[in-house]
Formats: sequence, structure tokens, C-alpha cells
Amino acid sequence: MMSIDVGLRLEHSMRPLGRHFDTHKASDICFAKYIDKAVLIGTLQAPAALNWKAFPTVTGLLPEPDTDPLANDTLGCCVFAAPGHMINMIAKQLGITNLVVTADMVRAEYLKRTGGSDTGYYVRSMLDIWKSEGLYGTKIDGYCMVNKNSADEVALATWLGGGLIGGYNLPLASQGQVDSKGRQLWDVPVGGWPAGQGPSSWGGHCMDVQGTSPGMDEVNSWGESVEYTAAWRQDCCSELYLPLVKNWQGTDGRAPNGFAYQDLLADITARSSGA
Repeated sequence: MMSIDVGLRLEHSMRPLGRHFDTHKASDICFAKYIDKAVLIGTLQAPAALNWKAFPTVTGLLPEPDTDPLANDTLGCCVFAAPGHMINMIAKQLGITNLVVTADMVRAEYLKRTGGSDTGYYVRSMLDIWKSEGLYGTKIDGYCMVNKNSADEVALATWLGGGLIGGYNLPLASQGQVDSKGRQLWDVPVGGWPAGQGPSSWGGHCMDVQGTSPGMDEVNSWGESVEYTAAWRQDCCSELYLPLVKNWQGTDGRAPNGFAYQDLLADITARSSGA
């Protein structure tokens, strides 16, 4: 691991954050309860490595790169930009050409929810809005927690859901981190986190997980591809959700045997109604 020049470090430090820190609840519904890993991984051979940006769409072509920061380059609207990136990817995968989330849409939604102030937002509150009212012309059936410490769960959830929404406590030490090829790669520094530069020292951020591979995830952040290691995820990810986007599950075999999707929906409905 190496760091690049001061200019890029400063560029990263000036990028708006805005995720409010959240805590887990006893009522959280967990993804692990509804999957049979032996079936999903063994029988159906779910991919251990899958990146939706490198997965052919229904047209047989790769999706167009998603490089728009969706207003997160000027506002701390990451909590509303992340689902925008996820929706754009799912629309591309399904060939839905009339569904495109833009920076103007994200900016308007964010400022509507904050009362016009750039104050940041909670991921969980955004997901509740996505389910009850909808976001950018889409709705979700609900959402469930994914175990950030389980490589299998993260990979399966990313595959089954078309992506994940994660909340992260960014460390200052990750500003400007790159690998030997110059790609952004966030990792735990050798010897551990330097004093005052560990998780949360940079701020709270929300990102769309678009791909996983053994020991590594890839997210869209500020319209850029960023990779981070499993060790970094374990230290810096504090909430990881699988949003159940309507019209995605069950499409083209994406909700296969081994994922008790209807049971999950039933529990989400029961929990929402207070049962």
C-alpha cells in the first residue's frame, strides 16, 4: 500500500460527507435467516466474485460507466446519492432506459428531506422513505441487515440484490490510499490505524456496493470506483443493508431457490405492522 501526492489527499479531504451515525436495533431483520448458503453457493454456484459494472446487461453489453457524483461533489447528500447509483445500475442491467437518476433529482430529494439545509441524513431513515414513499420513481419492498464480517453473506446479498447500501465511518488514513497500480484501495495500514486517523476521523459516508471478490469489495463513491479490503470493511463499515428493490427480485433468475424471499417479505410486513 502506498499514498499518492498531497494534491489528491487534499482533493479527497474536501469532498462532502454527510451520513449520520446510526446504531443497530433489536428489531433489525437479518439477511442470514433467509438464505441457505449450501444451496446458493454449492448447488447454484453463486459467484464468489461478481461486479455489476462488469456484468453484461440484458442487451449483452456492459453497462455504461456511472461517473456522475449525483450532487455529492457539492453537498453532503451521500445517503441519497448511494441509492441513486444502485437504481441506475439495476435499470441498466434490466434495460430500463427511461429510469435514470440525475444529480438534480438527488439534490432536490436531499434538500426536501433536510428542509433545505445541508445537514446530512440517516441511512435507515432514507431506506424507510424508499419503502413507504419511494425514491426516484422506484420503491423497495423492505430491507435487511447484512453481516459485514461474513464474506459469503456480502457476496450473496450483492448478487441477489443488485447491490448493497453501506454506511461507513471513514478514516483519515484512507485519504489518497492507492494500490501499486494507482487504483483507489482502502485498507487498514500496516501496524494499525495511526493515532487520530482511524475509523470516523474523516466522517460518516454512504456508498453503493457494486461488486465483491475474495477479500475485496468495490463501491461507487463520488462517481468513482473505490475498492476496499475485507479488513477495512470490518473496521469501517457500521451498517450494511440489502434493499429489496421492486421488479428486481425474481427477474431473470435473480431470486433463486435457497433465498426465502417471500418469507423475508412476510416478516418485513409483519414487523412494519407491529405484529
